[in-house]
Amino acid sequence: MNWQHFQAFLWLRWRLFANQMTRGGILSQILLAMLAVGAGFLAIVLLIASFLAGFFLLPQAPPIAVLLVWDGLVFFFLVSWCTGLITELQRSESLSLDKFLHLPVSLSGVFTLNYLSSLACATIILQVPTMLGLSLGLTLGKGPLLALQLPAAAAFVFMVTALSYQFQGWLAALMVNKRRRRTIIVIVSVIFVLIFQVPNLVNIVRPWKSYEEQNKGQVAQQDAELDRALKANEITIEEFHNRRMEMMRERAARGTDTLKWWQDFAWIANMALPLGWLPWGAAGAMEDNPLPGLLATLIYTLIGAASLWRAYRTTLRIYTGQFTGQPAVAAVSKQPRPALPTADSAAPTANAAFLEKTIPWLSEQAAVIALTGFRSLTRAPEVKLLLLSPIGIVVVFGALFLRGGVEMPEAFRPLAAYGAMVTILFSFSQLVGNQFGYDRNGFRIFMLSPVPRREILLGKNLALVPLLFGLGAPVVAVVTIFIPLRYDQLLALPFQFVSMFLIYCMAANLLSILAPMPVAVGSLKPLTPKMVPMLLHMIFMLAMPIALTPVLAPWGIAAALEALDLSWSMPIYPVLAVLECAAIIGLFRVVLRWEGDLLQTREQQILEAVVAKAE
Repeated sequence: MNWQHFQAFLWLRWRLFANQMTRGGILSQILLAMLAVGAGFLAIVLLIASFLAGFFLLPQAPPIAVLLVWDGLVFFFLVSWCTGLITELQRSESLSLDKFLHLPVSLSGVFTLNYLSSLACATIILQVPTMLGLSLGLTLGKGPLLALQLPAAAAFVFMVTALSYQFQGWLAALMVNKRRRRTIIVIVSVIFVLIFQVPNLVNIVRPWKSYEEQNKGQVAQQDAELDRALKANEITIEEFHNRRMEMMRERAARGTDTLKWWQDFAWIANMALPLGWLPWGAAGAMEDNPLPGLLATLIYTLIGAASLWRAYRTTLRIYTGQFTGQPAVAAVSKQPRPALPTADSAAPTANAAFLEKTIPWLSEQAAVIALTGFRSLTRAPEVKLLLLSPIGIVVVFGALFLRGGVEMPEAFRPLAAYGAMVTILFSFSQLVGNQFGYDRNGFRIFMLSPVPRREILLGKNLALVPLLFGLGAPVVAVVTIFIPLRYDQLLALPFQFVSMFLIYCMAANLLSILAPMPVAVGSLKPLTPKMVPMLLHMIFMLAMPIALTPVLAPWGIAAALEALDLSWSMPIYPVLAVLECAAIIGLFRVVLRWEGDLLQTREQQILEAVVAKAE
């Protein structure tokens, strides 16, 4: 790598970043500076706290304690890093290599700078100082041999980042085929979600449950037998206390054996799994054994270097067209070409038949927008990612209720279904709150069409109905299975959900008009985000559950009347839910007309925002 070339690339990257910040405006620069200062302050706090823990607490602790502390740091680093990796599965280069292929420059310098740019994330900023502080604290508090943690931790971070960079490059090579891209994104995301849910699933199954129950039963039986013998005067008070002390010593010994088994398991797991070699090396240094730390540093460095080299070769192959090269043209067949179908004989395709459907009580323009919007959503990979949210919801609810940890009073049971639906709506906030950002260049069609703008918003809102209600129905059904509802509460749920959906759409429409952001194809990550729109989206996500609380008014009134014995056994809850739903529908019609006028006045600003580098 040529050092002068690398300096030039570094200067170019800085100029691009500075220009991006300048285009964001003064307010965006101020907010970004505040966030940077806050992240730096938090990193310093974590550095100092971990240093103090390593200097004062861990030097006197046994090696197993150091092993478990490093296991915790490695676990949180991997979870945080993989969470960021999911948001951008396909790697996006800070400097595209195809701009430099025709120049006599070192492409390895561009690749190195792009790799270093990928390290500028919250995980590195917060986790690396914690590892650094802990390593320095242990080195100064225990001895110089603990300094082996520093190169081992650096090699571990290098290995994880290099492997993920290679993984992203491999996905980018596979996603050159746009038809294959959607399937790959969904499959990889499902695998990540399932991996993250493994600890929760193990906690639900709890293979050690039978042993715990057997142990508890044995202890209860021994205590009962001892108490019975004392009451029957079969033993004296002194014998009772002696046997009780003996039983407590036996239980303590069993507890010690169990703890010893878990400690041995932790040692074996760290030695067997490569990700545990960093904690194993730190614990080995506590026992004056530098070999595990040295081996971990060497192997991590070799794996990271090999992965980075493979990523570089894959990147070159992508930009030189080796993944997009067309196969040789097949020989022309001598068979006559089939005749083209005529207008009379041509049958409509399945897609055309679906898009030509009509929706009752809806204008033709709004129906077309709703149908095309729904078809576009079902084909978008980012929407398929959002459809994975019920997996976590079902697992969490299953963990709570199968273990019998939650028992709700009958009057408060509708809140469980309400919470499940709020979770579904919250998971789609990033998509629904930026509806036009996912249209990209397609937003020009809306601008050039003579369709009333309120019909555009109505069609976009209705396109979400099959997804949100189709996603929420099974989740709510699972919740109601574990928490049975009365018939009046079940009757009120559909109207309550319609009210929630309309309030949600009114707020999301306004956010989409005021704070549009360009989004990369097949991704949920905004391109060149500005601070003000990002802040508005964060406020929307935080305030959305509060904005939906008026939907609970019928439940609150009905519960209060029941508590005061004034309900007279009448289904007050569903009646009030129907009345509230009708009122919100009327409000939605009025607000939609006003939002349509606002959309028409801001069309040009929205177009400039959503098409900016959307390709």
